[in-house]
Amino acid sequence: MKIIFASSEIVPFASTGGLGDVCAALPKALVGQDVDAIRIMPLYRQIERKKYRIEPCDKELHIPLGNTWYHGTVWKQHFEGVTTYFIQNTEFFERDGIYGSAEHGYPDNFERFLFFQKAVVSLIDEWNLQPDVVHCNDWQTALIPMLLRYGIDGSFRNGTEKTLMTIHNLAHQGWAPEEKFYMTQLPDRCYTMHTLEFFGEINTLKGGLVGATAINAVSPSYAKEIKTPEFGCRLNDVLYHRQSVLHGILNGIDYTRWNPATDSYLAANYSCADLSGKAECKHALQEIAGFKVDPKIPLLGIITRLAQQKGIDLLVGAIEQIVATGAQLVILGTGDEGYETACREWAQRWPEQVCSWIEFSSEKAHQIEAGADLFLMPSEFEPCGQNQLYSMRYGTIPLVHAIGGLEDSVIDYAEKGGTGFKFHGHTAADFSRSLERALKVFQNATRWKPLMKRAMKQDFSVIHMARDYIALYEKIISGNETVD
Repeated sequence: MKIIFASSEIVPFASTGGLGDVCAALPKALVGQDVDAIRIMPLYRQIERKKYRIEPCDKELHIPLGNTWYHGTVWKQHFEGVTTYFIQNTEFFERDGIYGSAEHGYPDNFERFLFFQKAVVSLIDEWNLQPDVVHCNDWQTALIPMLLRYGIDGSFRNGTEKTLMTIHNLAHQGWAPEEKFYMTQLPDRCYTMHTLEFFGEINTLKGGLVGATAINAVSPSYAKEIKTPEFGCRLNDVLYHRQSVLHGILNGIDYTRWNPATDSYLAANYSCADLSGKAECKHALQEIAGFKVDPKIPLLGIITRLAQQKGIDLLVGAIEQIVATGAQLVILGTGDEGYETACREWAQRWPEQVCSWIEFSSEKAHQIEAGADLFLMPSEFEPCGQNQLYSMRYGTIPLVHAIGGLEDSVIDYAEKGGTGFKFHGHTAADFSRSLERALKVFQNATRWKPLMKRAMKQDFSVIHMARDYIALYEKIISGNETVD
């Protein structure tokens, strides 16, 4: 079985979140299951060629966007059994960041990723890669199913490759004005209300939802939620009509990267059998954050994109109640300017209880996962989420809004086998009540320690995810999933 992954993000090369993590871990796990996995992504300026031993190939691509032809080159890396091809283009990818700033994306992102998608199809043809399934991820690759079928330059291709469209976040859809449709060089029948046209504009993600052989979301609950008006981001009717080929597979994590027993970022290593090192990690985190070092003070952690989706409004509404409990809070993340400002102001107002690191840091992320007692995820919606999975492995108890993948992966403390705390209404009051409940349990070591151990024993290995995807690939290849 040969699978080609197309993605705008892959860890460790370039990533903004869960998409990059999954597109790193899943292909590696598939290779371990005797699947031939090939990844393709853009070669952004920020990617360190020498560090990751990325070498140029003797291959040039000439890609049309309408009447204009663009030049691309192919680079390659082979590591841990996975081959990754990189598409390089000076005009589109020699820039800061992946998509633009946190506040504003690049105005030509549609063209940038249209070039990338056409390059993926061109590479498949030029090197006769013959995949069984082309696995597309989010809007930046959502036109690939149509381009495989109809070609990249207006000449009919009649591709027979099977395709899987994975929704990592339905809210990001790749909108573009109607006048840019000519750049796709797809036939006119691809711009109708049943295909790419959506409220008078191009909706790139919609193209993938209607064109792919099968669709999946990154958790079973999210796959159900996106068929509703509340969470469907106006595409719920499209998904409802394709529900026969819509699946939900919960993301897994790579325990070789996230393992407190071997994590080199930590002040001390520890395991479920010996938790003594976790106390040392908490001590170290309190020191780094400038807090009073005291094991009895609850230490709360947040690692997030500072955006409305992540429930930061709830944090804004509850911050005074959080501080009033006497707890300490460490925040790591970047995002919307208003939220960044608020986090800095909290740290200035309550320096002994709030520490805000407005940055991206793998080292600090691992240290927070290990050193915190509770990990807060008040997301408005959450396709899957991975920090709750990391947290449980590190004995840090997740407190989550019961939605999407958070609902699927965390068992409330009140239930048998509880591994965390959930709240259902999405208000600051609901969030605060859940935190109060969690802090009461924290004060009782005879209840808290068994909770930590139950959480640490949960198995969300990427291997399980890989096996679920293999079963879906086999179903797609067999012809049991067909385009409507």
